[in-house]
Amino acid sequence: MVSVLLAGQAGLTGLAPPPAVAATAPAPTATATLVTADRVTVRTTADGRDTYEIRPAAEKGMARALVHLRLGDRDYEVPGTALPYLGRGLDLSLFDVKALLAGARVPVDTQTFGAALAKQFKEDNARGHFGGQGLFAGGATFALSGAPKRQAVQPRSVMRTVSVDATGIDGKPADIGMAFLYNTDDGNLLDLDESLNYFSGGTAKFSVPDGNYSAYGVFWTADADGNPTEMRFSAQPEFAVNADTTVRVDAKRASSKVTWVTPRPALLDDNGFQFRRAAKTGPAQVIDFDAGPGVPISVSPTAVPVRTGALQTYPYSRLVSPPGPGTPYEYVLQKAAIGTIPQQRYVITAKDIATVNATYYSEYATQGLRQRSGMFTFETFGGRAAHPIDLPRRQTEYVSAAPDLMWFGGIAKYLVPGPGSFPGWAGGQHEAFHRYQGGSSLTEDWNRFPLHPAGETALLPLDDASIYTLPGATRAGDFVRFAITPFSDNQPGHTGFGFSGEARDTITGHYRLTQDGTTLAEGTPWNGAYTVDLMQEVGSGPSTLGLTVDAGRTGPMYRQSTATHTEWTWKSHHVEGVTLPKALYCGRGDDGPDRSCAVEPLMTLGYAVGGLRPDGSTVSGPQGLDLTVGHLQQSAASASTGATVQYSTDGSTWQDATVTARGDGVFHADFTATTEAYRGTDVSLRVTASDAAGATIAETITAAYHLYVS
Repeated sequence: MVSVLLAGQAGLTGLAPPPAVAATAPAPTATATLVTADRVTVRTTADGRDTYEIRPAAEKGMARALVHLRLGDRDYEVPGTALPYLGRGLDLSLFDVKALLAGARVPVDTQTFGAALAKQFKEDNARGHFGGQGLFAGGATFALSGAPKRQAVQPRSVMRTVSVDATGIDGKPADIGMAFLYNTDDGNLLDLDESLNYFSGGTAKFSVPDGNYSAYGVFWTADADGNPTEMRFSAQPEFAVNADTTVRVDAKRASSKVTWVTPRPALLDDNGFQFRRAAKTGPAQVIDFDAGPGVPISVSPTAVPVRTGALQTYPYSRLVSPPGPGTPYEYVLQKAAIGTIPQQRYVITAKDIATVNATYYSEYATQGLRQRSGMFTFETFGGRAAHPIDLPRRQTEYVSAAPDLMWFGGIAKYLVPGPGSFPGWAGGQHEAFHRYQGGSSLTEDWNRFPLHPAGETALLPLDDASIYTLPGATRAGDFVRFAITPFSDNQPGHTGFGFSGEARDTITGHYRLTQDGTTLAEGTPWNGAYTVDLMQEVGSGPSTLGLTVDAGRTGPMYRQSTATHTEWTWKSHHVEGVTLPKALYCGRGDDGPDRSCAVEPLMTLGYAVGGLRPDGSTVSGPQGLDLTVGHLQQSAASASTGATVQYSTDGSTWQDATVTARGDGVFHADFTATTEAYRGTDVSLRVTASDAAGATIAETITAAYHLYVS
């Protein structure tokens, strides 16, 4: 994938109090299909940010590579096969995600056109010339119907010709490759059409006003089938223009190959490089390459720091263990540099990485998706494409650790089959932003059963304002707000996929909010919503509030934790003069996040079934369950006073477990559950807990986990 981003800081919109009725969140996801049949799913998070998951239509070659372009508030996803034809046959509007989501029409059959474009790219790459033939013979052009028109801007100053000259990878004047130009005084000066051009006869020309600029040359080679075999990135990070000017970005200057020297042998699976150039004012330009499995990347080192704006670069790579016995492992690495582009050989030591012992749970053998994205503090957005992962699975993950590096991502349990269905992300977990400490070792469990409702948890320090998290329940004055996500696992910072599913699934849900036993709001969450997102006005005096959430999810890919019924009660009162820490928020204000609220003391449960295998089962006989009773993060929590556990192997007959308190909100339950059935038996759980302030939680999980006969 090649990503080219021109982006600024996203703005925040105001949040007004709703009327005194229940409110549910709008659809958290929407999917656009590009002219080449690639699909882009936009997920809206609880705090209003959008994240993208891209599902390429092709499995290999330049058609599978994607270019992400952001200009102002517009996002474009461009397949690699379309790059050489932008502005010479393909209009950029064809890849405008917002326009597609708003109903703009693609003028062709996407499957047919995507295959034809890939074939055209292969033929044109072989002949060394793009455009004017085949699909684009006779000046044929393609544009999106109904997309917003871009207005031409009349120059207000003397224009200069900037010639970006280059030799290609073969040492001859470049005819294959792209040039990018960027004004480092004002990032708004050039629009996307003015900042991108193609090499022809070794030159790409631009017409620009006086100022300071940077230039980049992008070069590639591809085999006879159109698969990339090498990528080079040559930069001239800073030069002045006050007359007609020529600069060189020869491919041979990209002499430093991205190389990782790791403590354990590892094979390159994915390889990328990001170049970020920020101007004195306006949005930064980011050029981001993901070359794909085994494709080498080389870049041009520099020694002199830039003087106008800022320059940040980093390679990012995923390396996997060689085939063989033992627990598989992988390295997920990225290393930032500021001011210059360093040599690209990196020796990794124990202090550079965290060791993550990861388990991915699934009751069925399936292929899912794993996204792990790293974002440095100088980035205002981020994201990486997901890679396939076989489930269930245990593996060791060595991940880059640095104070200025945050990680986020998620896991999809499986890929949804069939046309028109939700692409990719199904039945998994999302992960909050967090940092790793170099030299540390930790455990991460993904989709570990039993699954149940949970609110979000901030994993960054609470005084860190770089990313903010919406707690599961807050109160401001006499308005309460809830954001509870069903089918979450038991790893702090993970939230599930809630009420989203696919055509074969049966998804059910219901919520009810009471005050002193009187119902204030109830309803059914929107089909496809991730959370029960409810804002409601309540009586001002001290009272007992109650929230009940039901969630059900059945389908061919779900056997465990198929339904939950959770009831909370707690004491609540009018809130005034309370401010949340910087990492949390209760709404989006005109000037930033609104933190004038308090977290309500809803109780939380965490489950750890003894001996649970990655397929969600444990052996028939004596059972052990560790239960962690707590409260929502940053709430005025009281000590837990007790817990009960019941179990059932038929879903209707319940028996008591022996529960022992172990201190600090941890309880251990012992019971015996057996099965003689060949296919085993499911265990359902019913748990209650209370605290010293009178809060309670009662939760029933249907088919929480599975028993098998040893």
